Amino acid sequence: MADKRSAEERKREADSLLAQAERESETFLRTTFTGAAKSGRSGNADPEAPPPDRIEEWGTRIGRTAGALFAVALIIYLVVTYL
Repeated sequence: MADKRSAEERKREADSLLAQAERESETFLRTTFTGAAKSGRSGNADPEAPPPDRIEEWGTRIGRTAGALFAVALIIYLVVTYL
């Protein structure tokens, strides 16, 4: 019985650690989607929230586009240079 209980405890601990790692990790897509949701562009936007600031919205779009273009250009540069 002790082995079964220790296995269950280890499983719970492992699940807890995996859940914590998932909460603490961030990926590019997660931050992108989170930013879109926070700026009110998701379908579940709060109807009582103030309308989004157009300048901030365009700044976010420009920044994300510039970042994506920079990443693509960097990948192309590295492939051409080192392969």
